[in-house]
Amino acid sequence: MSSIITKIKLINYKRFENYTIEPKSHINILIGDNESGKSSILEAIDIVASGNVRRVETLGLDRLINASSVQAFNSGQRTYDNLPKMIIELYLQGDYGYNVNGKNNTDGITCDGIRLVCEPNPDYQNEIIESLREQKDYFPYDILIDSASMNSDYATNDFIKRTYFQYTEDDVKERAVHKSKYRQMKDNFRTTSLQGLNDRIPSGKNYTFGLKASSTVSLEENLMIYENEIGIDSKGTGKQVFIKTDFALERSGRNMDVILIEEPENHLSHVNLRKLIQRVSRAQNGQLFITTHNSLISTRLELRNLLIMGKEVKGNPVSLQKLGESTAKYFMKAPVANIVEFVTSNKVVLVEGPSEYMLFEKFYITTTAHEPEQDHVHIIDIRGLSFKRYLEIAHLIQSKVAVVTDNDGNKQRNCVDKYADFTGDANIQVFNEDDNEKRTFEIVLYNGNKTLCDRLFGEEALDYMLKNKTEAAFSLLDQDEDIVVPGYIQGAIEWIRK
Repeated sequence: MSSIITKIKLINYKRFENYTIEPKSHINILIGDNESGKSSILEAIDIVASGNVRRVETLGLDRLINASSVQAFNSGQRTYDNLPKMIIELYLQGDYGYNVNGKNNTDGITCDGIRLVCEPNPDYQNEIIESLREQKDYFPYDILIDSASMNSDYATNDFIKRTYFQYTEDDVKERAVHKSKYRQMKDNFRTTSLQGLNDRIPSGKNYTFGLKASSTVSLEENLMIYENEIGIDSKGTGKQVFIKTDFALERSGRNMDVILIEEPENHLSHVNLRKLIQRVSRAQNGQLFITTHNSLISTRLELRNLLIMGKEVKGNPVSLQKLGESTAKYFMKAPVANIVEFVTSNKVVLVEGPSEYMLFEKFYITTTAHEPEQDHVHIIDIRGLSFKRYLEIAHLIQSKVAVVTDNDGNKQRNCVDKYADFTGDANIQVFNEDDNEKRTFEIVLYNGNKTLCDRLFGEEALDYMLKNKTEAAFSLLDQDEDIVVPGYIQGAIEWIRK
């Protein structure tokens, strides 16, 4: 049975004062704006799962503990008992012994799990109390935990060492043989290759050159993984990401159950990113946590695996787990959509074509005298009649969404009945032209701007606009005369910015 994380609880950790994630057993995709905490989640899992206190020391408690909790302490009663604790808890399910079972957790329930707690050290209680009394702005980071520096090669070395232990986990004898041979190799190097150098040391001096015997330069520390005779530390960052992920997925479900992948799109070409997605999607075992800003990753690995950071409900990130299977599969097969932009935005205007999209910002400025970004409004061209798919997502994440669409000659059927499932959602509104004779955006636009359009496009202006929608929109955008904004679009703008 594979081991999985069933719950992650963060208290006073980085931006999270009290935060809970209940991940899925296989793929979890964390998305959100910058500084929403995606990378912090992976870091929290790694810190606790590795059981490495030095990692905490390396990162520094001043970078890990929630800044608001420190500010609240400094502005309140600065006593020893009021010092905030930083807690990271991983609730587990799998084959564990009694040593990880108990109810020493913030939920107070009996279960398997591991936790990290950073709290005042009672051995230094008197020193902490004295320091708090004498220094008004003092916070005992240095007494709670010490900071250290991290070597830039730490990540690669740590990965190689962990991978070595995973591949030799079932054969302790094999590791012992490796270490014995390694020591023999070092001794042979000293007695042969260094012999001439040592012979030149003046007689009477008890000095010789040799190799370090410290545990910090053990076999594991000197191992390197090669591909086609080239060490991975000599390869580009993107290739390292691919190799490390491939190794991890190869062992998933055996002696490696949780895999953390951070923003793979940053270092991979589009082709290699697709290869990585295929590799991940084929993996049958292991629990994956992936952070990304990439819509290709989000859609191809299925939207129901998304956890949206920055959109919390009762201390939990919003999940798309309840999204319909049909819609999830649709986005897996459809051309890559701006899905990350859509789910991370609070106010969105959906338009159904490039011509509306090109002119919409100008319409917005004309209506409001400022740009849509100032109202935190995002405009997305979904290029197709898939509004209902997007609205299904919007209903789950409670974003405010305005749909701007043509009536296509039948307002009742195409703009009312079609979206009847969403009429009860106050955050969703459909805007369209009431007159069925004005069936498309171009006809409405022409009727409001006849003089301008005739001057730009000639006697058959409307016919030209209908046959050359994008070029006509660009021409209107590329001139200085004011454009009368269609009434239904003006209504959408006024509604979305409230």
